[in-house]
Amino acid sequence: MNIYITLDYEIYFGENHGTVEKCIIYPTSELMRIGEKHNVRFVFFVDCGFILKLDEYRKKYPQLEKDYELITSQVKQLSAAGHDIQLHIHPHWEDSFYNGERWVIDVKRYKLSDFNEHEISEIVTRYKKVLTDLTNKKIFAYRAGGWCLQPFSKLKKAFVENDISLDSSVFRNGFFETQQYAYDFRNAPDKDLYKFEDDVIVENKNGFFTELPISPIRNSPLFFWKLFLLGRKNPYLHKPLGDGRAMAAPGYRKKLLTRFTNNPVSVDGYNANLLQKALNKFQRKKLKHMVVIGHPKALSRYSIEKIEEFVVKNKTQHNFTTFEKEFLK
Repeated sequence: MNIYITLDYEIYFGENHGTVEKCIIYPTSELMRIGEKHNVRFVFFVDCGFILKLDEYRKKYPQLEKDYELITSQVKQLSAAGHDIQLHIHPHWEDSFYNGERWVIDVKRYKLSDFNEHEISEIVTRYKKVLTDLTNKKIFAYRAGGWCLQPFSKLKKAFVENDISLDSSVFRNGFFETQQYAYDFRNAPDKDLYKFEDDVIVENKNGFFTELPISPIRNSPLFFWKLFLLGRKNPYLHKPLGDGRAMAAPGYRKKLLTRFTNNPVSVDGYNANLLQKALNKFQRKKLKHMVVIGHPKALSRYSIEKIEEFVVKNKTQHNFTTFEKEFLK
């Protein structure tokens, strides 16, 4: 089976956005260590809007010059080491700014579809260029910020113009709706790879686009009770390495703690405990692809241990790989 460990490379978007060093640089360096030690490579979806904002403000604020250099240097290192760098867009950066002390993050236009088609085209073109300039490689894959990819028909023209042909945002049966963002994957195909054209959850065998979905998992409320309790009981091991807080999602935690929920397979925190269970399930279904999501900012010391354990146990039987290796042949 092809196993893709994918990371959304970004800071937090809540009131406390955290620091670049703790949210991105250090946890990513731990992943690089695992990759080098075991000769496996990961996929990093880089939040390009943040890099553009750092570039905009760094001449005025020396502390942002340091952040810009840390991030751009690490992205180059990742690419040179064989890790896959692909496009991740959080368009709220278009409306956000630095006030001299912290980022003031405006999420009123959190989804790419909140912009008009001309603006979308300009954003995708400009954000993709950031990664092309840093890596000198073809950027062809995408993950939507907050999984907000719908309605895809509004994004389609910009993606075709920029030759973005592979998406990995969907996880089957996923659904959430709040004031800032929403996604609905309840009717997505029960497949680990499919083609689509105008609607990301409608298979079209002749479609221009390929969907490589994030692998889905169904969690019980007991799992999340254990997750939250472990964070309080042993924060050194289970608290996220990132020093910020996620943006508010009213009702989301209550939902996790009171009912069964459909989620993506993840390496974030205690979620990494389920990696082997998920792989065993997908093997029984004879699937060819397993896509795991994570965020450097949400990794914990526990999850880093579990990622390495998972790699060691499975690297001789399965193919830990990247989109670049499998889809640019």
